[in-house]
Amino acid sequence: MAAKSILFSKTWIVIPGFNEAKYLATVLKKTLKQTPRIIYVDDGSHDHSAQIAQKYLEHVIIHEVNLGKGAALKTGCDYAFNFLKAQAVILMDADDQHNPAEIPLFVQQLRKGSQVVLGARSLFSKMPLVRKIGNAFTSAVMLILFWRYIPDILSGYKAFTRRAYRKLYWEATDYSVELEIAAKIAMNRLQFSLVSIKTIYHDLDRGMSIIDAIKVALKIVSLRLGL
Repeated sequence: MAAKSILFSKTWIVIPGFNEAKYLATVLKKTLKQTPRIIYVDDGSHDHSAQIAQKYLEHVIIHEVNLGKGAALKTGCDYAFNFLKAQAVILMDADDQHNPAEIPLFVQQLRKGSQVVLGARSLFSKMPLVRKIGNAFTSAVMLILFWRYIPDILSGYKAFTRRAYRKLYWEATDYSVELEIAAKIAMNRLQFSLVSIKTIYHDLDRGMSIIDAIKVALKIVSLRLGL
């Protein structure tokens, strides 16, 4: 129990958000039941997302303009590791798709020595068909290019240590960050563990589409070729 407490005290949750006022309060309330160590990065929202976050959290970072999910995640992770001296971070989305009650599952894998922990949704879950196709496609691209199978590449629920972050440091500023992280895992031969997660879909038209998946897959091809 002592080891778990120590790791919890050095693990921070990073939540990026853009116009997430609809679900943000719910997300933060549920996450605070697990840990008070939460960083919210508001990525230039036009609604009152930042104000909601400031009611609940001490650590709220605001981008004056929308820079993209990848940029917001980088801001949050840099803040956690450089300013708060975190040893690990857990990334979550702000749209209430991820269940904060599963945070201990990620911490458990970190305690076991995992440098990277990936949340994976089952293809037999209630995931919308378009997302299942997108996931299968991007995983196939990863396997073909890197000979490394990584399930559910597009899931934003993941964790990694300070040491792993140095190797995962990404350039993507948009949603392609998820695929770039997966590519960096493969390129650097990082070992990872999987956590089975459940996902709630409130807005089925949000998130990465098949076209988006094709675009980011092409980007990974360029990474693989060193372009």
